[in-house]
Amino acid sequence: MARDAVRRLYDVDDNSVVYKKPKQRGKYDHGTVTFRAKKGKLINLDKLHESVWGTRLSGGTRSGLVRLDVRVVGKIQFNENKLSIDVRGADARFLLIDESKSDAGQTAFQKLRDAVRRGDKIASMTGRVDGWAGRWPKVLKSKPSKPLRLVVTGFDTDKN
Repeated sequence: MARDAVRRLYDVDDNSVVYKKPKQRGKYDHGTVTFRAKKGKLINLDKLHESVWGTRLSGGTRSGLVRLDVRVVGKIQFNENKLSIDVRGADARFLLIDESKSDAGQTAFQKLRDAVRRGDKIASMTGRVDGWAGRWPKVLKSKPSKPLRLVVTGFDTDKN
């Protein structure tokens, strides 16, 4: 199970791994695996991909990954009308992208872009890792894009 693959990672706080099923309806119900990094560590998404790859390669399964949401702390870069974030404490970068459509008016990405243009200091942001969705093993057959693309779903500004 993906929960156990996550738990085996050295940078994951073992006590933080929680698997929650909203309702028990059948054998392949959706559930949410939530976890956080150990204090002073970062979750390496390449290692996460590799670990899940090692446990979910069999065919004939109806399970998969709906989405991978992450919280990122780092420095926002605004170059050539593109936004990216360099992860603090790591040699990692996410290219920030907008949702393909939104009926709710201004998207989180558009609000972030406006905040950066105003000079607001961004403390952290949340997003959905692009390309991490689908059934096993298909979702694992292709390596994640470099740099990883993050669909912005929210952000916090530094209040100071």
